[in-house]
Amino acid sequence: MGQGIVRRIVTLAERLEPDRNAIWDWLFHAQIETLGSRTAMELIFTDQGERVVALLEHALRDEEGASVVTGIQRLPRHDR
Repeated sequence: MGQGIVRRIVTLAERLEPDRNAIWDWLFHAQIETLGSRTAMELIFTDQGERVVALLEHALRDEEGASVVTGIQRLPRHDR
């Protein structure tokens, strides 16, 4: 696992959610259903961080709400 992938993921996530605390909570705790119900950090630690990058890039491209607003968070929902 490289520090670079974490930085890339956080940078992309910041474009969806300005609250850094929400980002860290999402990274460590949100089980992302479309990625095997694993957290972003679990995927990063198993060298699958590029899957998280692809999810975030897709959310940024999707103008109809792939970045679903869940409370104050605009990160991709884990139940999508």
